[in-house]
Amino acid sequence: MSLPQHLAAGELLTALHGTGELLTALRGATCPSSAIRLYSLLRIRLRPSDPSHCAGRAAVFALKPLSAAASLPLLSHFHGHLLRSNLLAYPHVASSLLRSYSLLSPAVAHHLFDEIPPATCNMFVVNVMLSSLCRSSDLASARLFFDGIPDKDVVSWSTMLACYFSHGRVADGLAFFRAMTFTAELAADSVMLVTILTGCASAGLLPLFCRSIHGYIVRRRIPASMHLGTSLIDCYAKANRLDYASRVFARVPSRCVMHWTAMICGMTMHLQSEEAIRLFEEMCRRGVRPNAMTFTAVLRACGHAGLVEQGREFFKLMVEKYDIEPSIHHYGCMVDIFAKAGQLEDAYDVIKTMRLEPNLIIWTSLLVACKSYKNFDIAVEGIEKVLEMEISDENLGLYMLMSDLYAMGGRWDDVVKVRRLMEEHIVRKNRGLSSIKAGEPRALTVPATS
Repeated sequence: MSLPQHLAAGELLTALHGTGELLTALRGATCPSSAIRLYSLLRIRLRPSDPSHCAGRAAVFALKPLSAAASLPLLSHFHGHLLRSNLLAYPHVASSLLRSYSLLSPAVAHHLFDEIPPATCNMFVVNVMLSSLCRSSDLASARLFFDGIPDKDVVSWSTMLACYFSHGRVADGLAFFRAMTFTAELAADSVMLVTILTGCASAGLLPLFCRSIHGYIVRRRIPASMHLGTSLIDCYAKANRLDYASRVFARVPSRCVMHWTAMICGMTMHLQSEEAIRLFEEMCRRGVRPNAMTFTAVLRACGHAGLVEQGREFFKLMVEKYDIEPSIHHYGCMVDIFAKAGQLEDAYDVIKTMRLEPNLIIWTSLLVACKSYKNFDIAVEGIEKVLEMEISDENLGLYMLMSDLYAMGGRWDDVVKVRRLMEEHIVRKNRGLSSIKAGEPRALTVPATS
């Protein structure tokens, strides 16, 4: 079916007259059929006096919902139109089509890249192709393509660096970064450094590299962007250096909600609940609007410190003043606050009235408290709910907890039933086990960055 055949005589399309209105509507389109209709109508209404890049912008806007549809035939159909219209001569159109193909078929994306004429194939297009290769599991091909780029820019280096860390190749990523600092004339930017900090955090290498990376930032006088400052605070806290995290936080010139939240999370992580609450209150006094993550951190601080009423007030503040819809994490924090304080009826009321389906973590928190405070009546209702859920291998201890609770209530038949369920789960798990012989892990020896 040709593109003009997708036109419909709907009220929305007839109400849009100018190309500007059509472009705005196309930019917000999420349905592929609506995007095609809007695009077709815009192409028909384009006048010779309109700027030549209008058609290219329209094609880029149309490609987004077409990519989301995950339909290779539909994308190929639009690709044919772009070829006939000579719109692939625009680099931003070629790069958008390339990105769309890379999400559906990397092989087709590579073929398209090989056919893009040199005049169109600028660094933006090249970096899109590199990003496509980096998303695959073939790191050797990605590195080979990277090495073949004649004039690499900072995006090329950042993309290849992120590729190593996203595939768990931390040592190779750090070695790659060090090679860049010595061989390339480009300086690392905040995006690269956030990538490194995140990669080191996932590999448990923060105590070794966090200060080294921070020193590199200071020596090179790299501006602390919002993400970089937040990452440093978060990484120092995870590296058990809350003192350094506090120094970074204090030196941030214009603190946003992410800086405050990272610092509050760090204090909560290290059980400095009173300091976390004090910082939260100072943040609110300064007019910084907390987000959902901020409230999760401060509610956890209340749980650690046993501050039931303060936790209740913060939850009320979140919903009523800041109009934040409670997530499963917020409800879980409230259940934990009440459960640890022995207020099991309040904890159970939270579970019964929450707008989301309670998960195993929430039920476990309640059942542990029921065992500690010997409340079998609430425990029985919780156990019945848990037995209806899928219990993963990580939560096998929950069977023992339920067995102990039934034993506490003298219901020995149910104890036997739960033990049998646990044995059946273990048997099913063992049937699916396999083993491999792994070689010795490579040592991680990366010199400090300069």
